[in-house]
Amino acid sequence: MKIVVLSRHYYPELTGIGPYTTELCEYLVQKGVDVTVITTFPYYPHWYIPKEYKGKWFVKEKRKGVNILRTYMLISQRKGLRQIFHEFFFPVVSLFVGLRFSKHCDIILSVSPPLTTGLTAYLLSLTRKTPFIFHIQDLLPDTAVNLGMLKQGKIVQALYRLEKFIYNKAKAITVISSGFAENLYDKKVPRCKVHYLPNWIDLDFIKPIERNNVFRTDNNLSNEKFLVMYAGNIGNKQGLETLIDAASILKERTDIAFFIIGDGTLKSSLEEKANSMKLPNLRFLPLQPKEILPYMLSAADVLVITQKTSIVDVVLPSKLLTYMASATPVVASVNFNSEAARIISQAKSGLIVEPENAEALAKAILHLCSSSVLREEYGNNGRSYVSKHFEKSEILEKFLELINTLAK
Repeated sequence: MKIVVLSRHYYPELTGIGPYTTELCEYLVQKGVDVTVITTFPYYPHWYIPKEYKGKWFVKEKRKGVNILRTYMLISQRKGLRQIFHEFFFPVVSLFVGLRFSKHCDIILSVSPPLTTGLTAYLLSLTRKTPFIFHIQDLLPDTAVNLGMLKQGKIVQALYRLEKFIYNKAKAITVISSGFAENLYDKKVPRCKVHYLPNWIDLDFIKPIERNNVFRTDNNLSNEKFLVMYAGNIGNKQGLETLIDAASILKERTDIAFFIIGDGTLKSSLEEKANSMKLPNLRFLPLQPKEILPYMLSAADVLVITQKTSIVDVVLPSKLLTYMASATPVVASVNFNSEAARIISQAKSGLIVEPENAEALAKAILHLCSSSVLREEYGNNGRSYVSKHFEKSEILEKFLELINTLAK
């Protein structure tokens, strides 16, 4: 069986959608599937193309049995016309690559965002006379509208019409959260077409490690220092200003340190904000190598998630499952009706506070700082919940079963 995967993000990108698409494709190859991935030159979350791809338009690669077709990517963090070109560039280029290099396949898998890649998958499915799966990692245009990145008008109306068209044409739609599924049901998508296949966790890789480990040593953190950490993308959705404000509230607590680790479009502006506030208790670190991740998470005493108030059911932070797998308690400054809040409540893995409320976040951090027993309870609960619901091999097996069923 041959499958073509359309995904803007793929290895070596370490955060966001890329790692999940990479692990899925490599798993399929292990099961005897011939996999071709059409993707871009890596650029996320740093928003620049590595020097080995500079001056090139197209590159063929092969990694762990996966055929990788990489195309040039127009990168822009600006709003306006250039941002629109960014969103449409990969779907257009990937269509030509698919037509040229993928003469035959049994099924097409399109990963969204961007939404427009679904249109590419549909056009390829027509020429190849094969079904396509639309895999939703982020609901668009809902997220952009909720965050104020798009204003209601003709463009948004056109995007919603495109969304409806893609849902109608897809043979199956896979979603990573129950909130996504409910969103589709509200849009009259047939329930038989929607399949819940969440992002997964490799529990053999992300696991509890001794707190006083190499990460603390390398960053000159004593065992007595209480470490509050955010690790992941630093963008508009995250609302990390709240965490910086909480660090400001607690700056007199010399026993508490705040780390923001990662990269993204808002990192520079947040660093400027923190510098202007002169916070000795807050440090920014770059995106860490993958092999450091288990040590980094276990070195923390509390792991933080922040989101904008407007984020309800349209975004499930993949970092939440990683946090929980490390058996570290979570403090989430998120909408109480969000998918993240629902999972934390069900798992009893941490505290939920009002989004964009720095005082509430600081109070929750202090509460956990005062009780090692509560931290251990929340951490163990999170690890158990992830083990039960998000184990990697089980979810990937279900993905393969769906692909086999549709291909036949």
